[in-house]
Order: sequence, then structure tokens, then C-alpha cells
Amino acid sequence: MDIGSEAYEKLKFAVLGCGFWSKFQIGAWTEIEGAELVAVYNRTRSKAEKIAEYFKVHRVYDNAEELFKKEKPDFVDSITDVDTHALFC
Repeated sequence: MDIGSEAYEKLKFAVLGCGFWSKFQIGAWTEIEGAELVAVYNRTRSKAEKIAEYFKVHRVYDNAEELFKKEKPDFVDSITDVDTHALFC
């Protein structure tokens, strides 16, 4: 994407899974100018709240279905165990 002087919208994304690897994965996304984290999900809400606070994200969910009903991310980064990815499709 050539961002030069042309106006463009950031790609909004959500994260599923706020465990150990999420700090590293989200940290990497923050290095990309065109990406904006808008919501985080974890089945244990306190984990999601901790990551949300760390990365200054305002929307936190402990129900993935609710996240998808309320948010319209351009993409999702699933940072859960590989065997759980199909649950979110």
C-alpha cells in the first residue's frame, strides 16, 4: 500500500486470545502504521482487561459472539491455541 500523501483508513482489527503471546503479537501490530486494534477477547475477562489496559483498547469481551455482533473489524488475529481456531470461524 502506497500511503504517501494520499488519505487512507486504518485497518481495524480485533484480537482473540489475551494469553502469554498476545503482548508480543499485539506489540508487533503496533509497529504497523495502517493497523488499529479496536477490541480484545478472552474467555477470562480479567486477562482481556489487562491486555486492553496495557495497549489502551477500550472494548473488551469475554464472549466472542458478542464481539462479532458489536464490532466490524477488517480482520481478526487469533492468538489462541491452534486447536481452538475453528471455534471462531
